[in-house]
Amino acid sequence: MAFILGLPQSAQVDVVDSLIYLTEQLLKSPFENNSTLDFKIPVTVCLFHSLSDVVKAGKASRPSSKHDIEQVENILKMSLLVLGEIQEIFVQQSQHSEPSVTLTSSVASLILSRQNISTLPLSSYTLGYPAPVRLSFPSALALKELLNKHSGVNVQVTGLAFNPFKDFDDKNIVGSIGSVLLSSNRNLLKVHDLMEGIEIILWRNASMETYATNVNLSTDHFTVTVNITSLEKSLILCIEPESPVSVTLYLGFQYQPNHTSFHLNITLPKAQVQQKGEEYAWEYTWVLTPESLQFGVGTYHITAALNESKEGAQPAPTLFSVVTAVTQCYFWDRHNSTWRSSGCQVGPRSTLLRTECLCNHLTYFGSDFFIVPRTVNVEDTIKLLLRVTNNPIGVSLLASLLGFYVLLFVWTWRQDQADMQKVKVTVLADNDPSSQFHYLVQVSTGYRRRASTTAKVVITLYGSEGRSEPHHLCDSQKAVFERGALDVFLLSTPSPLGDLHGLRLWHDNSGVSPSWYVNQVIVSDVASNRKWHFLCNCWLAIDLGDCERDRVFIPASKKELFAFRHLFSSTIVEKFTQDYLWLSIATRHPWDQFTRVQRLTCCTTLLLCNMVINVMFWKVNSPAAQRDEQVGPFAVTWSELLISIQTAVILFPINLVVGRLFPLIQPQEPLPLFPPVQPSCLSDASFEPLSVSEVVEELKETVGFLLRRNTQLLLECEQSSWSSYNVNELVALLSNLVCSHLEGQGCHQSAGGPSWADKVPENHYHFCCYLLRVLQRLQSHFSALGPTQADQPCDFPDASSHLQTLQELLETRTLPTEQGPSREATSFPILSPEEGKKSTSNGLPKWLTYVCWLLLGVTSLAAAFFTALYSLKLNKEQATSWVISMILSVLQNVFIIQPAKVIFLSVLLSLIWNRMPCLNKEKEQQTKRILALSAKCSSSLAGSRDKRNPIYVAPALNSPVKRPERTLKEKELFKLTGDTLVQILFLVLLMTAVNSTQNASRFYLHHALWKSFTHRFSEIKLLEHFHPWATHTLLPNLYGDYRGFVTDGNSFLVGNVLLRQTRVPGATVFPSKVSPQEQVKPSHPDLEDTENYGVNWTPPETNTTGSDSSWHYQSQETLGGYPIQGEFATYSGGGYVVRLGRNSSAAVRILQHLEQSHWLDHRTKSLFVEFVVFNANVNLFCVVTLILESNHVGAFFASVRLDTLTSLQTSKKDFAWSAVSQVIYYLLIGYYGFIQGCRLKQQGWRFFTRKKNLLDMSIILIAFAILVLDTKLISLHKRNMAQYHHNRDRFINFYEAVKVNSAVIHLVGFLLLLATVRLWNLLHHNSRLQVIGRTLNKAWSEMVGFMLVILILLTGYAIALNLAFGWSISEYRTFFSSAVTFVGLLIGISHYEEIIALCPVLGSFLILTSVILMVLVIINLFVSAILMSFSKERMFLKSWKEAALIDVLLQKLSSLLGIQYARTHVLDPSQKPLQRPKSIQANSQTPSGLTYRDYNGPLTATGIHVPQEAQG
Repeated sequence: MAFILGLPQSAQVDVVDSLIYLTEQLLKSPFENNSTLDFKIPVTVCLFHSLSDVVKAGKASRPSSKHDIEQVENILKMSLLVLGEIQEIFVQQSQHSEPSVTLTSSVASLILSRQNISTLPLSSYTLGYPAPVRLSFPSALALKELLNKHSGVNVQVTGLAFNPFKDFDDKNIVGSIGSVLLSSNRNLLKVHDLMEGIEIILWRNASMETYATNVNLSTDHFTVTVNITSLEKSLILCIEPESPVSVTLYLGFQYQPNHTSFHLNITLPKAQVQQKGEEYAWEYTWVLTPESLQFGVGTYHITAALNESKEGAQPAPTLFSVVTAVTQCYFWDRHNSTWRSSGCQVGPRSTLLRTECLCNHLTYFGSDFFIVPRTVNVEDTIKLLLRVTNNPIGVSLLASLLGFYVLLFVWTWRQDQADMQKVKVTVLADNDPSSQFHYLVQVSTGYRRRASTTAKVVITLYGSEGRSEPHHLCDSQKAVFERGALDVFLLSTPSPLGDLHGLRLWHDNSGVSPSWYVNQVIVSDVASNRKWHFLCNCWLAIDLGDCERDRVFIPASKKELFAFRHLFSSTIVEKFTQDYLWLSIATRHPWDQFTRVQRLTCCTTLLLCNMVINVMFWKVNSPAAQRDEQVGPFAVTWSELLISIQTAVILFPINLVVGRLFPLIQPQEPLPLFPPVQPSCLSDASFEPLSVSEVVEELKETVGFLLRRNTQLLLECEQSSWSSYNVNELVALLSNLVCSHLEGQGCHQSAGGPSWADKVPENHYHFCCYLLRVLQRLQSHFSALGPTQADQPCDFPDASSHLQTLQELLETRTLPTEQGPSREATSFPILSPEEGKKSTSNGLPKWLTYVCWLLLGVTSLAAAFFTALYSLKLNKEQATSWVISMILSVLQNVFIIQPAKVIFLSVLLSLIWNRMPCLNKEKEQQTKRILALSAKCSSSLAGSRDKRNPIYVAPALNSPVKRPERTLKEKELFKLTGDTLVQILFLVLLMTAVNSTQNASRFYLHHALWKSFTHRFSEIKLLEHFHPWATHTLLPNLYGDYRGFVTDGNSFLVGNVLLRQTRVPGATVFPSKVSPQEQVKPSHPDLEDTENYGVNWTPPETNTTGSDSSWHYQSQETLGGYPIQGEFATYSGGGYVVRLGRNSSAAVRILQHLEQSHWLDHRTKSLFVEFVVFNANVNLFCVVTLILESNHVGAFFASVRLDTLTSLQTSKKDFAWSAVSQVIYYLLIGYYGFIQGCRLKQQGWRFFTRKKNLLDMSIILIAFAILVLDTKLISLHKRNMAQYHHNRDRFINFYEAVKVNSAVIHLVGFLLLLATVRLWNLLHHNSRLQVIGRTLNKAWSEMVGFMLVILILLTGYAIALNLAFGWSISEYRTFFSSAVTFVGLLIGISHYEEIIALCPVLGSFLILTSVILMVLVIINLFVSAILMSFSKERMFLKSWKEAALIDVLLQKLSSLLGIQYARTHVLDPSQKPLQRPKSIQANSQTPSGLTYRDYNGPLTATGIHVPQEAQG
């Protein structure tokens, strides 16, 4: 009837007329027996659901005219009349029908009853879901006129869950709609103007929000003020205390009443009640009708006064919940098409959840409901705050927070004062006072552990015009290079350096912690308004990182500076340390103007806002709210977790605003004006002749700079070449280094396109200019020296000519690039052009800072005040839940929302700056502040430079460790480590997902059902034994005392119970002319009978009915069955079927009928008893299949199959954990699939030739196959449940779901095996784990021979045992079962007593020889061969020290954390491993295949690292 919804009103009326006609035809047939009645009652229900759809159609219609209104009314009227006529005929013609019939649909419910003159008065009728309605008739005196005319009356009470007249009248009808019809002899009775009102109670939705006001009363009274605006409605006042207490209410108009002056009064409760509920609320409800409010509209005051107890004790403070509402009763006036209230009034039994209507006529009834605003005057607010001992949680939290804030305030204020001393520009003490060119050097130290240094750091700048002197970076007034610090120095040079192309940093490795992690260095040339970024990100240490304390860095280009990787890594560190509000209290940067005190105050404000938002959630809940289900093993409920999430979401925008208040109003630093610097020319002093030693030092410095600039050249050069003081050797080395640099840059020419000059980076050009000037200066010095000034045998003219050649080479390579149109720039303006124009800007006024302080203070005080008040109104359970949810929301804000915000902003800003390179505004402001401070510095102070100080001498060049192979191996090891960790995580998640889907109660459910239904089932050998077993075991356990449950009372029977048999085809019927000897033709025993028969397997009749279906063959497709594998054969899902029913009496009757009609006979091939039970306690379905099958010798053999399935309905905690683990698990599967896809794209067909790839692809394919099967299993489960809900009397076949579930279980097991194998392959690189593989490989030839012998002996003994004992012992009936039993006999799980008892001589001989040959000889030799190979491999393992993966990991981890880690020697993977034990003889030479690096202590002759204290 769902199609009615789309029809117009006229068509809907025609449909209802058709339904009435069908109903009349239905009711014309007599009621012959009970079976007919059973057939017609479902028809009545179906008609009611159809008429319910008609009612829905009336609801969905949108009438626009009076004609449409009348049609909808006719639809509703005729729909209800049809059911009335059905009920009347049922009552008249059936003696078995109930006195009343209740029908329910999704939108309506009704009750049909027939009453007489004695039963109708004072009778009542109650309807439940979905439209609760209660009807009570008045006394016989009020119904006297009606009962005198009609001795019998049909009562029809209908409840509608919606308003069918919503579009005809705009009144807000709330709750159920009730309809009452009285009829007699199929005629409606009109009832009106009764002496007593008919009581109709209409319920509303219990979950409707009432917005109660909680009053925590500590005195004996309080006052409620209500403004009444209409005299047509009744006022409902509900004052519900937390615990039962006597209270008197006084009503006054425009004055506050008391016990002496009032208009009306009432004492509550009306009766003594103990338990809370609907009646408890009614006992504390006062209904004031319009007659009670006789003063008209205006303000009414209601005073609630506590009554003294009988003992005279003072009333204890209690918590009241106050709600005021207005309601009115209406009936539907069909003549005027509107809701009216005449003749109906609100009764005294009305509450917030229901309205009692007293009406003197019958029709459709409804009510409205509206919460009235009120104010509660509590006169003891101060006393309430003073009496906090009743619930001190909120106030205690606030007091603790205040004390904690004060302590942290003092600490943060002191830290801010200390940070102010760090904000300065340090003028280097070794600056030359006459120097006019200044460079600002900003050095950033990283945040890694032990990143700060106590050593003395020296810097040298290299530019296109020359280099600076080495300068010691120090400050006598503060500590420098602390962890995460920014130190700014002013470095002065006598002449400009031009465009910088390099920077050299070193330290003297002095102090307690000399290691230093330098993050970045920014050098700014104030005169040229340019700056250079040097991205260092490395350790300067002898025990961390690359173990170097002298490094040369080159400036970053725009591409490098705005690369996403650099932007993200630098931005996320900055955001976590500065914008992560909670963490930044401790990690705040001294140069940031957002102080620690301000950050602490913002965090406190957020915490107080969190508290007040959270307590408001718990305030609106009912005082009796109970704690619901916990989340996992934690003492946290789902409601607390949900409220904490809601609070965190609400607090997020507040968090954004509060966290940005102070940064937005920071005063802007004005840009200082620097005096213009006169451009200098190279003075003659620059070319003053130097001594030979000074020239040599100049040469060595240049060579050292070139070697440090490219460490690869340092690997290729011999140490004697750069440590020599011979000028010619140094010049030759310088020439080689310059050529190597030029050739290295020239490599880009072949890969960079035709125009090499256009592709030369700017940094390399400046570097070549610097080299050119250095060569010119050296040549001039050599020319000035001449051959006569030489104190040592050096050819200075030759060196000078050599340098001249280098100059010409550099000029040919650098001069063409001067006209290059596009070069990758490495210098940037100090400030952006927009910021540079704001030199006179003073920023925002400073008084805005005080406004922010005032705003935070007012917000904090208001939040604390309301938190204190609200917390005093909570009971103990609510206060506990409030504290838990508040802590959860704070933790979410600290550990989830803030980090997520930081990561999101870091990614977003990195992407924006990567696409549109620009400078950070905060960095611009910091730069302006540095420039302002540098302008105030006096750079003309007298400086002191002790050139003899060894600190200015760069560390000696030492040959570094050759690391290319080690670096490659480390990359491979780290990749292997990552794969191993991911694989371990994959295994853990896979086992978690498997464990979450498996139920530990499967065994107990199997055991309980097995014990119930298999008692004496295995004793059935003949078909005559089946019926006694079914009568005494099957049926008593199948139908329990509770309807629908089996005997145990816990397992619910899902659907019907099915008896199904397959039959052997009988003799073929031939014509009568055929001789009797030829008429009987036996059939093949494997064939299945598919013919239809009559009762008792007689030939079928032509006029068969549905009752004969048990004698008709039903195919597998018809039954929806599937083949079943038995002990002897596979049987189809079809056969001859009988359904036992869902109750015991019907099943007994059916079994008796089958036994009498010989349904089971000699042609029965197999019999199946199938049913499904569901145990809600363990959330498991169990498919029970009892099988009796014949093996063609006349006897039957019993077998039982129990298959369990997990229901889709899971608990919240199980669902959450399972869902999270499976989501992460499939994300890893997607990751694996992506990696394999990339490999397949790169390798092509070669991909399928590698075992590792095939293993990974198998894991991925099986995982996705499991996902597909899980989806299929869910769809099958939903289909089975839909079939069950559609028809609960049919047999629901779960066999396909069982097969799919079995496939999933097997695939999951295989997947676990493959994942474990993959993990083993990843761990196989460990030398100790490789012993197993090498042992098996070496012993493989011997193992194959032994396994062949074992297989031959096993086969022989299995055949012998099968031939000797297969006829009498079931374990040896087949060859396969005999082999399995024999293996069990060898390992001790099978018993030999039965064999010896059956045949003592032969049995003893077979057992004795098998034990001697198999166990004592063959298997021992097999194990010995493996152990011998293992002992050899283990001996070799002791002499082979491979670099363990854990050593490399610990070394890298120590570098990351700043922990010193002593590395041992490493085996070079490129060399051959140590030979077998033959080479481990008394040989004094170290094996050539070992390369030792970074070792501590000497080496022994065999290449084993021995500590010094262990020698001798």
